[in-house]
Amino acid sequence: MYQSGIRITNGKTTLRLDALSGEILAYIDERRTDNVCKNHVRECFTPLDGILLIDGKEMRFFPPRYMDIRRDETLRPVIKTTEAEAEIFYPFLLTAAGKQAVSARIHIVLPANDERVKWNLTLENHTGHLVEKVNFPSLTGMWLGETWEDDRLLLPRFAGWETVNPSLKLGMTPPTIQWKWQEYLYQYNLGEMNGALDDRSAYTVELPYSGAASMLWMELYDPNENCGLYMTCRNEKLRMKALRADSMGGSRPGIGMAIVHKPCLFEGVWHSEECITALHQGDWHWGAKEYAQWFKTLKRPAQSSHIPEWFKKSPGLMAHYDFQYQLGGIVHTFRDIPRLMQEAMDMGFNHLLLSGWHEDGFDYGFPHYQPNHLLGTEEDLKNAVAEAKRMGGHIAFYVNARLCNTLFEDTKERVEKSAIRNQDGSVRVERYGSGEAPFALLCINDEEWQQTLRETVRYLTHDIGADGMYLDQLAMAESTFCFHPGHTNHAGDPAAWNGGYDKLLTAMRSDYKEEGMGLIFEGCNDAFGPYASGQLITTLGGPFVGRKPEMYRYTFPDQILCDMMNPRRWSAMRPEHVARHATEWLYLAFVNGMYLWCYDLEGDNNFRSDDAERKILMETAALRKRWLNAFGHGIFRDEEGIVQKPEKVFARRYDVESGALIALGAEQGMKGHIRFRADRALEGKAVCLTVQGEEVVLPVEKTGDEYIITLPEKNLCLICLK
Repeated sequence: MYQSGIRITNGKTTLRLDALSGEILAYIDERRTDNVCKNHVRECFTPLDGILLIDGKEMRFFPPRYMDIRRDETLRPVIKTTEAEAEIFYPFLLTAAGKQAVSARIHIVLPANDERVKWNLTLENHTGHLVEKVNFPSLTGMWLGETWEDDRLLLPRFAGWETVNPSLKLGMTPPTIQWKWQEYLYQYNLGEMNGALDDRSAYTVELPYSGAASMLWMELYDPNENCGLYMTCRNEKLRMKALRADSMGGSRPGIGMAIVHKPCLFEGVWHSEECITALHQGDWHWGAKEYAQWFKTLKRPAQSSHIPEWFKKSPGLMAHYDFQYQLGGIVHTFRDIPRLMQEAMDMGFNHLLLSGWHEDGFDYGFPHYQPNHLLGTEEDLKNAVAEAKRMGGHIAFYVNARLCNTLFEDTKERVEKSAIRNQDGSVRVERYGSGEAPFALLCINDEEWQQTLRETVRYLTHDIGADGMYLDQLAMAESTFCFHPGHTNHAGDPAAWNGGYDKLLTAMRSDYKEEGMGLIFEGCNDAFGPYASGQLITTLGGPFVGRKPEMYRYTFPDQILCDMMNPRRWSAMRPEHVARHATEWLYLAFVNGMYLWCYDLEGDNNFRSDDAERKILMETAALRKRWLNAFGHGIFRDEEGIVQKPEKVFARRYDVESGALIALGAEQGMKGHIRFRADRALEGKAVCLTVQGEEVVLPVEKTGDEYIITLPEKNLCLICLK
């Protein structure tokens, strides 16, 4: 009997496949009788597609469909199924140029009594061309429940990003502004995250791991129907991959999701890691818990061993990029460091980050990591650092983890040996600020460059005396293929980027002094996070464009994230639309337990010139120190247990030894009550620490398993419910 579709099911989840082509026709949550594949988008492919590099040109490959098979019977896949398993073998895949000698074998398993679907792929390539990427599993045209308009897409972009109605938003072109600071010309997106049009006519967001993807999971969820679709990859070796999400635009609703693998396969066989999708009850926290539970099985380094005690008790740092700027302007010398430390201490901070300290200055003199002779001698720098530490301060130095200025004669040999090479042999370069200097990207898997970075950190911490470091771009910049024939550490594996940083950070641990080192790097990534004291996520785009750092905080609550703060006035470095939300952003960072990264740039960006915002910052830092001294960091639980709160009040829950800690902030002040449901019995006593330094006991009413707490009329407070 003719069958157009084949069904596999475990009772909780059902997949329906096209009986001829193996395309995914339905993905059904049986508990809700909801098929999430509601739009069969012809331009997009299931269950996989990818990129084949032919004569330097990227060509998309994909499985054959019905009419392809009718025209050429050799394309017919072999499909075998049991009740809860399917195996699909494609003897050939296609490109726009025709049949290619790339075969694919897909294995899909629906385990008993489990929402998780397991996906595995094997590719065999005999084209002689490079299989650069493969997107698998690839699903398309999805929304949850009745309408796509209330769905939310959560991506781990720089810790987290949430888009409401992604079918519409990914296909929009949001307004942008440009903003000039010194020689830097920035462009700011004033809307939510949008996609770029690709060859499928899909508006696509692709987040590289490491890079913009801080973790390797994403979620489409519907808060009104309390359900979600989760996707991840069991990437045990933490290899370069990416997450892809796409939309055909608001007039053709439905979301596509895929894991992007990077086999770099010229010839032979490649096996994917196991991928997981799950239609589940509950919101995005389900996915965070699932991913975190799996990640613990990897036995990564313990987070606590990398964070010095002083860092654990510090509310944040003051960043000085104004020693020598890119075009040569000098504001401070080494002898200013003790004074700058005192100015920071006057505002409640004892941690300084120094940038532009090295020869030829910030964003130009990379990697000339010796003390800048225009700012003083090496002895001046040592003495200044020692004096700042005698004052009770802590000093960190900026080092860029990947850039080399190609204009310097003494870097020619380094570029030749260490720079990343494209497949055609050319050197990868980037430009910053004025764009005058082309920077070669240095391969972290090159032993010589890795050793140089390690020696630089050792020199600054052991010889100069710093007790902190900042490695710029380490987890923020996109992981990159390298085809340099001389880099034997990753010979035959152009996608080894993440492993190189893992080796560097592991080796650096042995160089720390016994008390540890306050290491911060730019970006946020679960592969590297355990090595850091803090990870800089930079959400200064503002809370109004969808940024959601709670995604990473909830998944890895034992890791510290740093976030940039901005003054309301004297904000030359940041545009007005960001500066006007300075207090709101500060309070949100406080309740999220962030390490406050504050710029102190003379005449450009500093809180000392903004009396009102300085007072707010100092009060916030003081309350943060009381929090850390009294309770420690606690375990971040997002809004779990917070049943109801007043509008425009930020509230986050933490588990601490003495009970439940709730951090609250509201720019316009708090009034009313908060309803909290505990997951264990509490005494019902609420002790409140306010931003003014008070400690008061708040009225608590208990109703069933809920506690109703009367809020103080303050802007910022901590409530410990015992």
